[in-house]
Amino acid sequence: MVVAEVGAGEKPDSILTLRDWCALAKSGEQVVRIHNGCDVLCLAHRECSAFLCLAPGWQGLLVLRPGLQVLSGSARVLPLSQMSLFKLQLFIDQGGVPEVRPARSEPWAALSEGVGQRRAAPALESWYLNLALQGDAPYQAFARHLRSSESYQLLGFLLEQGSGGEKLQDLAGRYGVSVSHFRRLCRQALGGAAKSELRGWRTARALLSMAEGATSLTDVALEFGYASSSHFSKEIRELVGIAPSSLIDITGLSSE
Repeated sequence: MVVAEVGAGEKPDSILTLRDWCALAKSGEQVVRIHNGCDVLCLAHRECSAFLCLAPGWQGLLVLRPGLQVLSGSARVLPLSQMSLFKLQLFIDQGGVPEVRPARSEPWAALSEGVGQRRAAPALESWYLNLALQGDAPYQAFARHLRSSESYQLLGFLLEQGSGGEKLQDLAGRYGVSVSHFRRLCRQALGGAAKSELRGWRTARALLSMAEGATSLTDVALEFGYASSSHFSKEIRELVGIAPSSLIDITGLSSE
C-alpha cells in the first residue's frame, strides 16, 4: 500500500494510521491526507493549546507543523504526493499575486474532500484547483500554510533563479546553505535530483518562449543559458522526443 509521504520523498508501507504518521513525520510543514474512522477524531499540538476535532467519516487534507498529537479516534492515511501539492500551489500562485499575510497562528489547516470521496491523484489536483478558483476561507488558510513552508519557498527560488543552467554550487550560495544541504532540500521539495528536475524546467520555459514568439532558436538558447542552438536542439530531442524543426513548423519560429 502506498501512503502519504513523511519527508524526503519517503513512502513507507508501514504507515497505516495517523498515529504512526505523527511518530515518523519530519521537520517543516507537512501535508497528510486522511480518512477518519467511525469515531470523532480529536487532535492537539505540542506547540500550543489548539484542538481540532473531525467528524466520523471525515476525509481531506491537513497541513501542519510537526508536533501533532492524536488524543482520541483513529484515522487512516491515504495516498498523497505532498511534493506535487507544493508544486501545484506554486503554479496557482504564478497566475496572480498571492496573499502576503503570514500563516495564521494555528499549527494546522484542514480541507474537507466531502464524505465518501475516493479521488485518485489527478482528480485530487483538479479538486484543489477548483478550490483555488473559488478562493474561500478554508482554501486561503490552507494555501497560507503551504506558502510558509521551506519546500514552497525553495521551489519559488528555483523557478526564479534555477532555470538558466546555473550550477548547484552557485544556487546553494545564493540560498545561503552548503551544497550538500541544498541538495537535500531540493530532493525533499522536488522528489528527486535537482539537476534533472531543473533541466526539465529550463527546457519547458524555453519551449514556452518559443511558442510566445521568440525570434530564433539561437536567441532562445542564449536566453536560457544553453551553450549553443545545437545544444538546445539536443535537449529538445532528448526530453520532448521530437526534432526542433517540428516545433519550428508549429510556431513559425526562425531556425537561424
